[in-house]
Amino acid sequence: WFPSLDLDPRTLENYRSYLRCHILPQFGKTALCDITTLDITTWTTDSTRAGYSPITVASWVKLLSMILTDAVDQHLIPTNPVHQRRRRGRRSRRTTAERIWATPEQVLRIADQAAPLGGPTARLLIITAAWTGCRWGELVGLHRDNINPTTGHLTIHPEHGALHESNGTRWLGPPKTTASARTIALPPFLTTLLRQHLARHPFDFVFTTASGAWLWRSTFIRRVLRPAIDGNLTNTKTGIRTYPVLPGLTFHGLRHSQKTWLIASGAPEIAQARRLGHHLHDKVVETYSHVAHEVETRLLADLQRRWTKANRHSHPTTPRPTGPPPHSQRTAPTSAGKGVTIQKRRKQHRKATEQPTSHGTTLLQKRTSRSTHGGKQTITQDRKQNAQNPSDQPKRPTEGVLQDGGAKGIRTPDPLTASEVRYQLRHSPGAA
Repeated sequence: WFPSLDLDPRTLENYRSYLRCHILPQFGKTALCDITTLDITTWTTDSTRAGYSPITVASWVKLLSMILTDAVDQHLIPTNPVHQRRRRGRRSRRTTAERIWATPEQVLRIADQAAPLGGPTARLLIITAAWTGCRWGELVGLHRDNINPTTGHLTIHPEHGALHESNGTRWLGPPKTTASARTIALPPFLTTLLRQHLARHPFDFVFTTASGAWLWRSTFIRRVLRPAIDGNLTNTKTGIRTYPVLPGLTFHGLRHSQKTWLIASGAPEIAQARRLGHHLHDKVVETYSHVAHEVETRLLADLQRRWTKANRHSHPTTPRPTGPPPHSQRTAPTSAGKGVTIQKRRKQHRKATEQPTSHGTTLLQKRTSRSTHGGKQTITQDRKQNAQNPSDQPKRPTEGVLQDGGAKGIRTPDPLTASEVRYQLRHSPGAA
């Protein structure tokens, strides 16, 4: 039966897996004419009760039905015992969870966390996926010749516009459907980012590893995407700490995000279908509908506006792991029996340590023996990440500098006590 199939290699691989693991163990020793509808119904019921997803079980039954239908055509059995019977059994109480989609601000935070894990290419890959709605294979198989930075368009080639993976091998082939071969207009910011990326990227394909090889989907998701979305503990190998942004989001969820943004902006259904590579159910509407230049201009302007807004609000307060409160928020008992924060006590000490000078300015004393930020780092030591996301970094003090024209100081978060100040003033050179 297999040599007669003309299907995608990934589909054939799935069929072989279904047969080897599920269908043949159940019916491999049973004659075709002895397989009954009751046997198939019992098998599907037991598989569902065993914990398999109803969708997975349905795919097994679909394959078995294909085999039995061909057996009928070959006059090996009179009828196919697999058929759907409606209104039979209990009503299903199963609810399907809605797909998770992300806002532009969340996408940008995920991309920023992916940068130290997978490099700048990983960051740009996530941003491009969200702002174009392209599938994984369409992006990792994108050749630099299919990007026109002059006009701001990205083209998915109909013959070799997607990267396919199966059984440990990869190859370029056509995208998922005929409608997936399309040209996508890029917002101005994305055109600029891709142009800058290609200028420093020496390889033929746009999104690759550091050595120019194609990306493996499972490796990228495990090492880069999932930690950037779900957060992780500090990696002992890289020292990178990420924080939860939108747990449960998938790479395909970025495509759902693009669809949601288009709906929110009021884009016509035909414009959404053309951009995402979908077919419309109404063939007449699909045939006679077109995307005018004015519609595309408004669509790109809305995507550009979302990018600008996301850049302004992409780094809110980063969620911290559960545990004791940070050092600056711990409370200390006072003589009055009430608790005040270390922050308030430091402010009181700061006032006590201010010493007037002859120039009328104030000199702030600085402790040199104690670490000013103390404790462990809360995120990666990567310098580039520190610059991109300074809000996640501990505050580092800046040394005060004294100049001839007067005293110039920068307050530090850990001042001296009043007794220590008096001791330094009494024993420091020039104290008199």
